[in-house]
Amino acid sequence: MTELQTTAPELFSILRTPDASARLITKLQEKYATPFEETSPYRIWELAAHFLLQNRRAHEALAVFWALYEHILRAQTAGRRIHKGTPLVFISDCFLQLEYPVHAKRYLMLALCEDALEESGEVFPERQGVYPRLVWQHGLADAEVRQYARLAYESTTEMAPEARLFPEAVLQSLDDDWLIEVPSLGEASGYRINTIYARYLLDRLGDGTGQALESLAAYLMSCMPGCRVRRRHRTKSTDYDLVCAMEGFDIDFRSEFGRYFVCECKDWSSPADFTVMAKFCRVLDSTKARFGILFSRNGISGAGSTAYAEREQLKVFQDRGIVIVVLGYADLENVVSGFNLIALLRKQYETVRLDLTP
Repeated sequence: MTELQTTAPELFSILRTPDASARLITKLQEKYATPFEETSPYRIWELAAHFLLQNRRAHEALAVFWALYEHILRAQTAGRRIHKGTPLVFISDCFLQLEYPVHAKRYLMLALCEDALEESGEVFPERQGVYPRLVWQHGLADAEVRQYARLAYESTTEMAPEARLFPEAVLQSLDDDWLIEVPSLGEASGYRINTIYARYLLDRLGDGTGQALESLAAYLMSCMPGCRVRRRHRTKSTDYDLVCAMEGFDIDFRSEFGRYFVCECKDWSSPADFTVMAKFCRVLDSTKARFGILFSRNGISGAGSTAYAEREQLKVFQDRGIVIVVLGYADLENVVSGFNLIALLRKQYETVRLDLTP
């Protein structure tokens, strides 16, 4: 730790304190938060966080690396993307030490998307970053890494300039065949999202296309370990906004979802009514799904409405054993602000299944 002692002795003295991460982040943001140019000071953030990681304090190291990632995101503007691959790689290392294999893989793929944009879709194995971790630690083939990098770069040609600032948006444009890991017991309830990206999508609800709500719903669901999400699937009889598959869970309430479930997105200026709920129920019934999520910006019609969707939500479970959870704008706002989606789904699920008073 000679380098950190020499360059930032005031930080080194904090590292062995019980509240090191909180104090470090405050100090780093105060003194090492200048604009990220060629002479960027973010090396100091890395040295401090690596000390914590090397001393088996992965949660604290993750907090510091995550603060760095968010700091770089906020320093970006629509016309100026800043490379974020390094903190994403180190975030993955933190999750690997915590034995969160799904999280570790996801953040390496986000780093790959960042590198792809930086290098115009090229991959350089000799650089000790994304490539050796994906190939050596996670088993991706050389051809897969190169293909994903190329596709990630190509996918940005049709993206809005603001969306290209977020590797999460780029990763959403790719398939998820790279995700072969199943969640460990330790990460079963772990949930982390990029709240800045989620806020970017939330602020675009009501644009008339419905795509922002679909993207937000897909992103929030995909960050739940073990949930594989596909958008816009079509059949001869209906269109699915989101199709979700649960993998590796048989220990909590999610085991009752079944292998597959469907999500419907309604970015409407008015509440979803009885007709929407009844139609969604038929979709779930036709797929033999026991669970579904209705993302509705303005919720569903309640008592006093001529189209009483809340009552239908309860009757669907009582008559057919299907639980439909409704997530409205307030729920999305909570998740975007950092609330754990898994805990929110558990509460909503139990409210419908047990007919609890909200």
